[in-house]
Amino acid sequence: MPGYRRPISTTTDPARSDPREGPGARRLISSAGLGVVVSGLLVNVYLAVVARGLTPSEYATFGAFWALALVLGFGPFLPLEQELARRLAMRESRRRVLVAGAGTAGILGGLALVVLAAASPLVWSSLDGHLGAFAALVALCVVSAGQFLLRGVLIGTDRLVRHGAVMVLDALLRLGSAVVLLVVGAGMAAWYCWALVAAIAVAHLPLIPAAWRAAERQFPVPGETVHSTRTLTSSAMPLLVGSVCAQLLLNGLPVVVVALANGGAQAAAGVFVAAFTIAKAPLSMVVPLQSAVVPTLTRLLGAGRRREVVRLLVRGAGGLVALAVVGVPLAWWIGPPIITLIFGAEYRIDGVQLAVIVAGVLAHVALVVVTQVHVARNRHVDVALSWMAGLVVAGLTFWLVPGVVVAGEVAFGVGSLVGALVSTALLTRRSGRTP
Repeated sequence: MPGYRRPISTTTDPARSDPREGPGARRLISSAGLGVVVSGLLVNVYLAVVARGLTPSEYATFGAFWALALVLGFGPFLPLEQELARRLAMRESRRRVLVAGAGTAGILGGLALVVLAAASPLVWSSLDGHLGAFAALVALCVVSAGQFLLRGVLIGTDRLVRHGAVMVLDALLRLGSAVVLLVVGAGMAAWYCWALVAAIAVAHLPLIPAAWRAAERQFPVPGETVHSTRTLTSSAMPLLVGSVCAQLLLNGLPVVVVALANGGAQAAAGVFVAAFTIAKAPLSMVVPLQSAVVPTLTRLLGAGRRREVVRLLVRGAGGLVALAVVGVPLAWWIGPPIITLIFGAEYRIDGVQLAVIVAGVLAHVALVVVTQVHVARNRHVDVALSWMAGLVVAGLTFWLVPGVVVAGEVAFGVGSLVGALVSTALLTRRSGRTP
């Protein structure tokens, strides 16, 4: 199987294991990073194809589905991926972790269905009453459980090349299905919604048995940590709160904007969804990669190499500032014609609005990066506090700013920035010994 394989070891204490074993930062960039970048680019091409096949009103429905799919997919199940990546990096009995992970996946899937049922009035309004799109969301809750179980296993066992390949396959299947629907002239958003769910299922579910068997063969010696469905689920609960808040901040705002838009504002909401989707393209690469960083950060922090982690964070902050200095003015200047070129003449947005969205995206990247250090330090409550702060501030901003579309743009940026500042403050204050 491609990818790095560690020699079998009986080491059970991750703090005493050599942090240089397993993939380092360069390995992450060259394997998982490459797969995420390629899949991210393909996904944005896919979204452009979908926009070409639908009217702005139908695309607003699909955009709401896309945002809800991320909330119901990443929201409940990303904590499973992160916690599997962290626990499998401990090099203890992986069979126990896998069994606990499968049980947790089932619990989170049921929770996602309950949340979908509770929020059905808002969801139904956002989907403009499309029964097919709503049914696709139900199926997505089931499929996502297997999707993130597989991803967590691949990341935690250092099969990052395979992880990247799966993401590329998923993106290719999505793009291929969208092209077919475009060619046959399927003009209903529900067709594209079901094609998305089918692509995820085909790309992930058949690979679970092989990944499970390969993981079981590594590190069979039981360790001191208790790995059960109850403990893994309890450990993931703060991450679940943070993940749901993160997805509501990133993908919930477009849903609210579409749901509250009336009359002529409906078309403007569709344009906002399209522009927001393109502007947040970097997040389609950063968000899936975040769990892949956790095992390496866990080893570095467990070995007492906190200064190295701090240096990585400082370099990342410098890079984001440089991107903001260059990217925000570019978005203001050439962003609107690019949106029109990609989606069509009906999609027009003001440069100032697009610049605000891009600035918010960069602040969101900072928030994602800092919270992964909290995950690696087993400070899951800090993750929840960071995202909750961002979401609360975004909600207040949305309520205070006039205009549904403008309020969504400003609220996303302000909430992401405040969340990043809160997360950084928590990291600075709680720099005690890592558990």
